[in-house]
Amino acid sequence: MSTVAAHRVTRERLPLGAFALSRVLVLAAGIASAVALPRFQGWWRFDPSRVSSHLGALGNVLAAAAVRWDSIHYLTIAGHGYAQASDTVFFPLYPLLIRALGVLTGSDVVAAVAISASAFALALVLLHRLTELELGRRAARATVLLLAFAPQSFFFTAVYTESLFLALSVGALYASRRGRLPLAAALAALAAITRVPGVLLAIPLAIEWRRERRRLGWLALPPVALASYLGYVAARGFGPMAPFLQQTVGGHGHRMTGPLDTIGAAVQAAASGLGSIVGHGEPLYARGLGGGLTYPAKSVLLLLVLIAAAVALRSAFRRLPLGYGVYAAGLLLVCIWSPVNEQPLLSLDRYTLTIFPLWMAAGAWLAERRLTRASVIACAPLLALWTMQFAAWTFVA
Repeated sequence: MSTVAAHRVTRERLPLGAFALSRVLVLAAGIASAVALPRFQGWWRFDPSRVSSHLGALGNVLAAAAVRWDSIHYLTIAGHGYAQASDTVFFPLYPLLIRALGVLTGSDVVAAVAISASAFALALVLLHRLTELELGRRAARATVLLLAFAPQSFFFTAVYTESLFLALSVGALYASRRGRLPLAAALAALAAITRVPGVLLAIPLAIEWRRERRRLGWLALPPVALASYLGYVAARGFGPMAPFLQQTVGGHGHRMTGPLDTIGAAVQAAASGLGSIVGHGEPLYARGLGGGLTYPAKSVLLLLVLIAAAVALRSAFRRLPLGYGVYAAGLLLVCIWSPVNEQPLLSLDRYTLTIFPLWMAAGAWLAERRLTRASVIACAPLLALWTMQFAAWTFVA
């Protein structure tokens, strides 16, 4: 083996090892939940066609940490297409990949989990390379371990778009930093039809390549990709803005009022929640191990997540090239642009999983203080606990 190949294997051993160890923990926690904990009593309302129950006894246990909540929508779209306007909030690339691979595997669930797992492994490898390029080896190690064992990182191997979006967005920035703008723009375009904020990748690419005016035409790819999806939605009769307007109706319940309204409502919810916990003895968990956080506890936690994200964002602007900070700020604004009535910052803890500049900045901070191992030790039990709750059909994020 050549020296270059040996170095590459050594460099990628850490992210792949982090992937393997964290996924073993997620799989074990999901199995334990499926065997030991009762499902949330009304779970069938969120899976009326029993998509999550068609795998047999063993399959249902193995897939417990993967096929829950939004997973049902992605699998349904993969199998039957966009049947109603509310489906359009789930962007098309992931369901298309599931459908394509499902033909080969004979199971859309197997295909979806394989896509998510492969994308997450690739994302960790690329994130390690990108962070090492920008912040050094120790920061790269801390970043990858922190993200792999984050309490909600089970979403990366669930039938969700988190891992695919992360791989595409990190890949786009890494390709750009390696001088490959066409590839970076193509990956950003794929990200734009994976999740709503994907189109924002054009911003850091434009900042990186602002002096190369002849090549900036490549940056039209992400908005063109998004426009193509909106055109398809319009052609189906749902209206060109259906993916956005549908967020405000039905079970989504978002209000397009902007970040200031969200922050104000979140502070009020957290203050009220803290008062209920401290002053009135409100429990942290609703139904024991498989129950999940109560509304007051969740309100406090989500505000803390927002504060931590803001601190990490400040650090990202200080430590990383400008494009990273601008992109992270744009994503964070999207995440808090449309609050939900009952919980203003609903799912923010999941959304921040893919804002990778924040994790890079946090990893560098931990590495400088030699807190990487302690962070992993603290996060691993929480990852197992959150996975068990998710597998029991408790809404986590």
